[in-house]
Amino acid sequence: MVWGVIKEDGTKILIRYSDRLNSNGYMSVLNKGLLPIYDHNDTFQQDNAPCNKSRVVSSFMDNYGICCLSDWPPQSPDLNIIEALRSHLKSSVTKCGPVTIEELWRTCKYKWAQISVEKIKKLYESLPRSIEEVIKMKGRNTHY
Repeated sequence: MVWGVIKEDGTKILIRYSDRLNSNGYMSVLNKGLLPIYDHNDTFQQDNAPCNKSRVVSSFMDNYGICCLSDWPPQSPDLNIIEALRSHLKSSVTKCGPVTIEELWRTCKYKWAQISVEKIKKLYESLPRSIEEVIKMKGRNTHY
């Protein structure tokens, strides 16, 4: 299982973790993946998975001064640009046909590293259009 984080400047980190994420596992992922690149001028967007919203994770975020979008709609891939990268990563990794878990991880890291800064910047630039579309569709599915 992998967790990724991206920034508008093209910075990206991919973290491998085992099992399903609980609050402690998520804090470990944030330590490895988010904290090294987080700037106090950043705003962090995450989904509303239970482990992301737990009291202990909220305290962790507060302790590190991580500013989160608190009213982000749950399960909103229309507005979460990392979903597009996840889809791209899954597609490109699948084409390589890794067989073992280690081969899968190496392929994920390699394909993640190949995602260009330009692609990430374009995704960020698409946000205003995506938001307009969601508003226009009154929260229903969009083509994004």
